[in-house]
Amino acid sequence: MNLGQALKQLRKKQGLTLAELAEQTHSHVGNLSRIERGLARPSLDLLYRLAGALGFSITDIFSVAENRQLNARQVALNAVFISLLEQDQQLLLDFAELLTKRASHPLDSVSVGTDALPASGESPQRDTDSEIDS
Repeated sequence: MNLGQALKQLRKKQGLTLAELAEQTHSHVGNLSRIERGLARPSLDLLYRLAGALGFSITDIFSVAENRQLNARQVALNAVFISLLEQDQQLLLDFAELLTKRASHPLDSVSVGTDALPASGESPQRDTDSEIDS
């Protein structure tokens, strides 16, 4: 599938007509029609506007064009990631790395400082012997 076909598929999935998409992206119906038919290619600026109007990232559009499965969870995670502040994006990446390590190790848990995250998803056990009674 080419880029134009992917854009057409996503446009139809969103229930938009060419005229509606053209209006939302400040483009022309004829131009979008040529792109969808593979007779023209969108500029990078127009591609960003199309992605925004369709509610997908450019990565998602290329995934569809390359016939890769468009996973709803990946799209949702992408949308959340893009909306985060840069420092929170790094925190999310760090957490994802921790989850990847946890999934790839056959051990029962992955150490994080002095705490441990159980592989089963249970809450970590608290050491009640070291707590001081008030």
